[in-house]
Amino acid sequence: MIDDSNDKATEATKITETIEEPVEETSSRRNFITWLWRVPVIGAVGAAIWGTQKAYNVHFDKTEPNETPTFTPITAIEVAAVDKLALWEQEDFTIGQGPFLLINTPEAVAGGLSVEGKHFVAFSRLCTHQQCPVELNSDTEAIAVAFNHRTEHPSLVCHCHLSVFDVMGAGEVVSGPARRALPRVELELRNSTIYAIGLEIAS
Repeated sequence: MIDDSNDKATEATKITETIEEPVEETSSRRNFITWLWRVPVIGAVGAAIWGTQKAYNVHFDKTEPNETPTFTPITAIEVAAVDKLALWEQEDFTIGQGPFLLINTPEAVAGGLSVEGKHFVAFSRLCTHQQCPVELNSDTEAIAVAFNHRTEHPSLVCHCHLSVFDVMGAGEVVSGPARRALPRVELELRNSTIYAIGLEIAS
């Protein structure tokens, strides 16, 4: 009698492998599907974290201007005669390749110059967010509508990303994505003429 136990064992093994292979494939598919639905969830959580961080930076993580700024000296540059500018008028000037502006304000501003009953302050015209130019906007209603910020006096605004800087607050950021105040310029009166003599050192 021929012993066919080895043949039967081989056949049993083949049957077992045939049965097990689909089970392994099915398990792999299930694992893949299980992980697949997690991808958008992880993406949504990541986006929420990123959005929260951005919102925090825009609304809370802003640097206030120093009440007693420190300036680094520069070669004196003539800006304007002290009696040239009326209230809230500006005078543009440059230091090196950088644009700046001098403003006649109704009250003294930290880091500014007060002479003969008049008050002046000068700022860089480059937004501290992404270096777009800022301009003095005297239309407070337009600032409220276009920049979503209510103010009682003219402000420096950036049209690129809608940041608003408070002139009377020494260039403080009051709205928009910018986080640092505008750098100020040290001013000095010489023979009835205002000169720029220094640039604010970032604190």
